[in-house]
Amino acid sequence: MFKYNPYKLHFINDKVRDGDLCTVYRCGSLVDFCPGPHLPHTGMVKAFALTKGSSVYWQGKADQDALQRVYGISFPEEKQLKEWQTAQEEAARRDHRVIGKDQELFFFDPLSPGSAFFMPHGARVYNTLIQFLRAEYRNRGYTEVISPNIYNHQLWVTSGHWQAYRGTACCILPAAARQTAVHRVRSRAVLWP
Repeated sequence: MFKYNPYKLHFINDKVRDGDLCTVYRCGSLVDFCPGPHLPHTGMVKAFALTKGSSVYWQGKADQDALQRVYGISFPEEKQLKEWQTAQEEAARRDHRVIGKDQELFFFDPLSPGSAFFMPHGARVYNTLIQFLRAEYRNRGYTEVISPNIYNHQLWVTSGHWQAYRGTACCILPAAARQTAVHRVRSRAVLWP
């Protein structure tokens, strides 16, 4: 059925074990192998928007085929699309990553993907929240534990994250405090007295 499409064949061979069932959906001339469900017909879509497009390599490998990934969303009514778009705009205005940077509370850096570097005001907010949490622990009869921030990679292998994120693994830098200061433009005298 899909011998013309090496990508679908790959997923069928990779995801469907012998003897298992998989689903195939038809919508007009489109036949698709996926968990579905699909709409019975595209006439049910009254409003749609393409939200993002990107170029990707097959299986994330630069020596493989370049593909286009297209994201979109659809609704049975135009009003629902407008409401969704308004909600997305509101969420963008409240994006903590932008607000935190604009208010000089924290920033993110490729040196430690996903981890915030707290600026002085952000550190005060963070410490205030930690004090509140610790008081709540005591009030509710809990005791605090602290786990490591860095683990042996075997934990991530076990959890399945290593394959997806190993390229973004970060290292410990003894100059992390200076990195925080370097994020904002400062004179050399302020950074290295």
